[in-house]
Amino acid sequence: MIDIEIIGGIKKDRELIDQIVWWCIGTLMSRHSVLDVEIRFEKTINHGALAFCHYGDTNRQFIIEIDPSLSRSVSKFEFVETIVHEMIHVWQGATGRMKYRFRGGYQQLWKCKDGKYRNYGNTKYERQPWETEAYRLQGPMTKMFMEKFNYD
Repeated sequence: MIDIEIIGGIKKDRELIDQIVWWCIGTLMSRHSVLDVEIRFEKTINHGALAFCHYGDTNRQFIIEIDPSLSRSVSKFEFVETIVHEMIHVWQGATGRMKYRFRGGYQQLWKCKDGKYRNYGNTKYERQPWETEAYRLQGPMTKMFMEKFNYD
């Protein structure tokens, strides 16, 4: 079962986010039948980000935190792009490309081409493989979404 829950924010933002999330699931994870995504409107800008994505209690549970002022401080394209970026992280976690481990300290692991997981938690943000992949995919995916649903 796929469960999407959006907590807080204004109705217009919740409706758009719901549409983006379901589109991303259909586009990136159409074969996944078990997924739990909770989207919360929280002050993230104070922590230097527009949004965050992290695991819940299992590798099928994800929490996305979005700054409540985001839709009023950026263009619609940038708003959609931010949600798409975080949904790419959900895809990375749900497919096993990225995972977290708490054994022996907190580790962010990335599945490399050789199939082994390596810790990139101490790598600069812009060089972390999950971020480079998300930034590479977010633009084309956002354009696809905007065209499909006739957003200008």
